[in-house]
Amino acid sequence: MQLQYSCLSAEFLCADSKRFSVAYLDRSIKPQPMHTQNNLEIYYSISPGKNFIIDEVVYPVHERDVFVINQFQVHRVEALEGKAHNRYILPIMPEFLKQISSVETNLAECFYNKEKYATRISLSKNQHNKMLQLINKLSDTRGFGSDLIENATLTEIILLIMNTSKSDVPNVSNSNNIYLVDILNFIDEFIDEDLSLKRIADKFHLSKGYLCRLFKEHTGTTVHEYICTKRISRAKQLLAMGHTVQETSTMTGFNDYANFIRRFKEKVGSSPKKYAKQYTVSSSEEKQLRETEL
Repeated sequence: MQLQYSCLSAEFLCADSKRFSVAYLDRSIKPQPMHTQNNLEIYYSISPGKNFIIDEVVYPVHERDVFVINQFQVHRVEALEGKAHNRYILPIMPEFLKQISSVETNLAECFYNKEKYATRISLSKNQHNKMLQLINKLSDTRGFGSDLIENATLTEIILLIMNTSKSDVPNVSNSNNIYLVDILNFIDEFIDEDLSLKRIADKFHLSKGYLCRLFKEHTGTTVHEYICTKRISRAKQLLAMGHTVQETSTMTGFNDYANFIRRFKEKVGSSPKKYAKQYTVSSSEEKQLRETEL
């Protein structure tokens, strides 16, 4: 499997192959803005970063941290200023992961069941060495039978993560700003309602100007753009669960149906109707996602 050197090339290759890919990113590759993607993602940090925002949780980023992200989670990593941030990412198509799972072992579970499996996992030095060995094996595999070796190696990587994740400490928010996590939680709770700057600023007794500066400083994006990204993320989940496009538009706070269609295409790359046909979650995954929301 050919190693990629950008997020976009890895995601395109993953989508085209309908399997997975692997990329190595160094300090020359700037982190993506707040986003979701249509694939699952394993994000492996080789060097420390500042923060990783995944939905409403702000995680510190340490060397040897693994982040397990599903296609509905809004996320963005922030590198330490002036420091190298080297990492591997493995985009994986959800349907492919189901195909290589077994009746006894559902490899996709760690991406959806956040009650059982942590989003952030810290590896020991021995586990780190094993992880690097497996990733190198992926990028070195060529020739006849390489697809089977790649599938087996990816399975080993996910099993390593799942077995480590079970014993990991609970996920804990980490932010040097007392407002940020509360603001993120407030947005998530009322994502289907009016979320004007005035409403959010009044809730936390802040001026609109200060709210905008604070949010941009700690998330790297604007309040408006974050809310839109969260709404599209929620829309993807609802569509995958079987809701109609009209229902989804209403349930995600888009008052203008045409605007919902336009922003969905802009963020996801396809229409809501086409997305709903391509991506569905199983009943067990839907149950896990609903439990996580609660």
